[in-house]
Amino acid sequence: MHDVHTAPYRRNALLVRGRVALISSVALLPFWNVAAAAEDSAPAKKPAQISTRKGETLPSKTAHVRPAPKTQDHEASRVENVVVTSERRADSPQNIGTSISVVSAKMLENRNINNVFDLQYATPSLQIQPSYGSGQYTYTIRGVGFNNYASNNSPTVGIYIDEVANPVPFGINGMMFDMQRVEVLRGPQGTLYGRNTTGGAINYITNKPTDKLAGGVAVQYGRFDSGKIDGYISGPINDKLKFRLSGETQQGGAWQYNPEAKAHLGNVDRGAARLLVDYAPSESWKLEWNLHGSRDRSDGTGVYAWEPITSLSSTNPMPASSSRYNTRWGTSEQFAKETGLTPDQKPYSHIDTGGSSLRVEKHLRDFTITNLASYDYMQRDEYDNFDDSSLSLADVKFNTRANVVADELRFSSNTSGRLHWIGGIYYGHQWLNDRYQSGFQALYNTDGDVRYSQTVNTISGFGQVTYDLTPKLQLVGGIRLEHEKRTLDNVYAHYLVGGVVTNPQNSIAQQSQSYTLPSAKFSIQYHPFSHDMTYFTFSKGVKSGGFTVYNSSDVTQMTNPFKPEQLYSFEVGNKLILPRYNLRVNADFFYYDYFDRQVQSIAYSPTTGSAIGLFVNAPRSHMFGGEYEIEWSPIPGLHVAQSGAYVEGAYDKFSAVTSSKQVNGVWVGVTQDVSGRGIEVPHFTANGSVDYTWRVGKYDLVSGVDYSLRTTSTALNSANTIPGYTLWGGYISFAPHKGHWKIEGIGRNITDKHYDVTRGYFVGGDNIAVAGRPATWEVRVRADF
Repeated sequence: MHDVHTAPYRRNALLVRGRVALISSVALLPFWNVAAAAEDSAPAKKPAQISTRKGETLPSKTAHVRPAPKTQDHEASRVENVVVTSERRADSPQNIGTSISVVSAKMLENRNINNVFDLQYATPSLQIQPSYGSGQYTYTIRGVGFNNYASNNSPTVGIYIDEVANPVPFGINGMMFDMQRVEVLRGPQGTLYGRNTTGGAINYITNKPTDKLAGGVAVQYGRFDSGKIDGYISGPINDKLKFRLSGETQQGGAWQYNPEAKAHLGNVDRGAARLLVDYAPSESWKLEWNLHGSRDRSDGTGVYAWEPITSLSSTNPMPASSSRYNTRWGTSEQFAKETGLTPDQKPYSHIDTGGSSLRVEKHLRDFTITNLASYDYMQRDEYDNFDDSSLSLADVKFNTRANVVADELRFSSNTSGRLHWIGGIYYGHQWLNDRYQSGFQALYNTDGDVRYSQTVNTISGFGQVTYDLTPKLQLVGGIRLEHEKRTLDNVYAHYLVGGVVTNPQNSIAQQSQSYTLPSAKFSIQYHPFSHDMTYFTFSKGVKSGGFTVYNSSDVTQMTNPFKPEQLYSFEVGNKLILPRYNLRVNADFFYYDYFDRQVQSIAYSPTTGSAIGLFVNAPRSHMFGGEYEIEWSPIPGLHVAQSGAYVEGAYDKFSAVTSSKQVNGVWVGVTQDVSGRGIEVPHFTANGSVDYTWRVGKYDLVSGVDYSLRTTSTALNSANTIPGYTLWGGYISFAPHKGHWKIEGIGRNITDKHYDVTRGYFVGGDNIAVAGRPATWEVRVRADF
């Protein structure tokens, strides 16, 4: 039991530790630069051309070229040189004063990263969980996340594909194919990316049309009869028009088993395609059109009970699962009738998406005008069993449609002087219609039916300026003012007994909330040597408020909005490259002041005493930690990469409902001061890989091993605590030096570690978990022309 009397002392100790860590890091960073001094003896070289992809260099009008003393001289280095567009312009991440990880196309291939969930095992501080095993993921960076299985609220991590934002969480969980790279930005990114990036942002950058005709296909087969085929064709139509058509399909892979129904679960059935068309009618005009769509008819993910199920009876509980990979499903005749299912229906997650975007650029003498317009449509039809039982304890059905229309007009400098700037306006409109049904027949002889629609309108203006005080010292300042209005319409939260609504009055015509809040950034970037940068960055981020919209006997309670959260970030870091030693070492330290953090708490039904999820605001909390990334090639052919993160945090001011009691026959919640308690996050995460390339005549043989480690994630409620684990993987490939084919083998979780990716409970007395995948292997053959 938490001792509330000691909470203030622990809270103060944590605050002191966090601030001391930040101040100490500032003091220690100058010593970091000593190693770079030996590398700076040679005179500065002419800046190298920045290349966005093989064979294609950026025009001088759009490339932001740093002064000579800050040049990253990579020509003699075996450390991979990358270019990112996280600041809405092309630059080396070593020149940007924020924490960025870049997952290259090579890493995506070697680790067989097929979707957003796998991305967390390739970058520090990122955690991704399926909410109770649903098709909607929770994204957390540096402990900043929003755990929600409903469709109407925004995440704390912004997801972008070629700069187009998707604020609907389930709409981005499709396949990752034909990718050039993925950029993971840590910390608030509100100035350039807007609201809902208090945790950070993930940018997916797709491969673009090529100047010469090219194409390729890859076929993959793996354990559990999983298969994947992807391919592309790209090239010019004429001297002004070029295209790229790519697609992928995934099938099979059922890795879970129902011992009662003697049936497997987990088969994938997905397909997606993307058409890119680039048109350049003149040197100053460029148009990029993107048309994309996906169709998913996959099985869902089953949960397992890791403790005996006491929901129905505490004296005669149902047994826990005999294996992590066993799961059970089933529902009542009544709930099946209400939802159009069958009582023995397998869990499934069917998500369809489609959309288009048009980017238009006009280059003038001193600046560039860019307009990015987009439309995306998403549909979610999903059935989940959240109780690991053939009884109707906690069955849920989602039917959601959403569309997003957005337009961003921005102006950016393209000169090579001291001042570099970008500014613009953004408008977005989001519409969502949702029906969320729950089956509790066996438990309460009741089913739930929640219906509503939601519109979100946002408009913002933003600007950011970089000024070179000297060739070695830059100041960066930016601000964004954003207005959002979020409105719920026609909300119904009904309970049904025998198909008859028992509380028809539990509805509300409309509920809305709005805010106008600024985001900001200020950064000092200092380059003491030609391959080293030290920076201090302050940034403020804002996440939208919202509505809980779960089952509740009080629709006013469930539609009572929770407020926007605001995060103030202080970060210091150093980015160092030693070309002579083929070594890159980046490190950062951060401290967060968190106001009105959005936390999932609970309320209690006054009649049954059952717990109901409810989002509330924790008035004050804090977090601190640090990250490192190391890349090293000590000898030709050998490549070593290591990264890690330490994060700690606690609530400074927060009273939460932790239990219930009966007062005059009515169940009420009991509130407890939880100030000083730690925030749910694995304190330490680490990822790494080692690979070596052997030259075998005209061929290359590459082999490597990788790992991902995370410590235990402790939660306010012990049922949500996720034990730590370490996963190991392996990779081998064989291909000609300059050939057009490759044979690859990939192993994931090769030690067959048993672990969980999420834990919790949907109804009291039924502690469930989603198991991580067992050992898998894949063989892939790729051919290009």
